[in-house]
Amino acid sequence: MWLTLILFVVGLGLAFGLGVMVGRQRGFALFSAPEATPLVNFEFKIPADTAPGDQLYLTGSFNQWRPNDPTYVLSRSADIAYGAWPFTNGLRLDFKLTRGSWSNVEKAADGSEMPNRTGIAASGAQVKGTVAAWADRQRDAAKIYDERVERVDFFSQALGITRTFYIYLPIETRSDENLRVPSLYLFRGHEREWINKTEDGTRGGNRNVIDVYEELRRQDQIGPMVMVFPGMTNANDGIHSLGINLHSPELVADPSIGTGLFEDFIYRDLIPYVETHYPVLFGGAHRSLDGFSLGGFISVNQALRHPNEWASVGAYDGLFFWDDPENAEIIAARDSVFERNLFDANFGVPRDHTFAAQHNPLTLLRIDGAQASKLQWLIEYGPESAEPNVNYYRGARLDELLREVGAHNRLSGVVPNANHSWQMADEHMRRSLPYHYQQTQ
Repeated sequence: MWLTLILFVVGLGLAFGLGVMVGRQRGFALFSAPEATPLVNFEFKIPADTAPGDQLYLTGSFNQWRPNDPTYVLSRSADIAYGAWPFTNGLRLDFKLTRGSWSNVEKAADGSEMPNRTGIAASGAQVKGTVAAWADRQRDAAKIYDERVERVDFFSQALGITRTFYIYLPIETRSDENLRVPSLYLFRGHEREWINKTEDGTRGGNRNVIDVYEELRRQDQIGPMVMVFPGMTNANDGIHSLGINLHSPELVADPSIGTGLFEDFIYRDLIPYVETHYPVLFGGAHRSLDGFSLGGFISVNQALRHPNEWASVGAYDGLFFWDDPENAEIIAARDSVFERNLFDANFGVPRDHTFAAQHNPLTLLRIDGAQASKLQWLIEYGPESAEPNVNYYRGARLDELLREVGAHNRLSGVVPNANHSWQMADEHMRRSLPYHYQQTQ
């Protein structure tokens, strides 16, 4: 009996020992401790008035609230600031973003102080959000921004709320009530961006696209055009519609986007309102559209989805989601930008890839790009040397697909020494405006 018991105990010990050895050999840990200093990832959408040269910092409880600590400099890619740092596991992170001092710390959209951002350090932790405004760049929601434009507030049946756009009328239309001229729709995000001379520091506070247009008029390079500046975001510019009917507007639940049906807003409300109340020529043959960054996405996407509604389309440094090399009808899995939570309302969570492919220029061109050759194309983007702060690769892919379907880009495509800024967007318009006018007059 004793011999049997001894053998049983020895057998248990051997079995346990072998189990541990096998577990170790196969890479299994019987006991796992949390990482002592897990890496925490940060990602923020930043305001369009953040100049390309502005350095962005995290300041918080982890660095004695130093506003320009070189350890916590964020990287930038177009309108996104991001970074990752190790912190003690379980540490509470209280912080804000700055552009290097407390005089330009982030603020709420109305200019008021905002509570500290928070996060907890843990394995796989991600801290995301939107910077509404900077302390030194506050805006008045009801401001005109340029006395040469008219501010229009009107009720949108599609969105179920009142929306705002700005409109510029050439001087001839004010003196000749029978004159009707071509129209150009300019997209970015908030309706103020194309006309706000201080939208970022590169404009120097003294010019915008209207100045570019009027300079071209004085040089007899262009005739009279009406320019329309619609808004495609929520009130504080933090939620971008991309100009589409949002897949899941309930994910943001912001009253200033209404139903989220922004594509319907463009065609059911905005264009009919402009063509009813202002001296523009009727019909798609006399309409053009252009845009910067996500506004470039809007202009190209709308032209491809509604080719009979437009005659000429342009974009400067547009952001387009990658098409999958093997399957034209889905977004490429490698496109991490597409997965950012900034686009949750646009394409759903989890992502609805079929829906997204029908609302993305690169996939639309591959699915059915035959209509693209009917349009005039005016596409430009920053140089490869400036990546990832410009959209060179995405712009070059658009150029490539346009050629494949027989569409011709009348501009050069890549712009040497360019960057992702309003100064460069305005210069793009200097080159594209005469073409838009010629095509739509």
